[in-house]
Amino acid sequence: MTERLVVGLTSIARALRAVLGVPDYERYLSHVSCAHPGHVPMTCEQFMEERMQNRYSKPGAKCC
Repeated sequence: MTERLVVGLTSIARALRAVLGVPDYERYLSHVSCAHPGHVPMTCEQFMEERMQNRYSKPGAKCC
């Protein structure tokens, strides 16, 4: 039962992060290891910086 609760809460947290636009570093690492074997993934700091630059560098992405 505890395992099911943890899995459920993890799924809810992942969905909320996706809705809010928060980057998911663990998902990125999983993708890199599966889709790009041998490629060195970005550090967490590099990943977050890249995601924020990508998010805010698009025209019309800002409220003002």
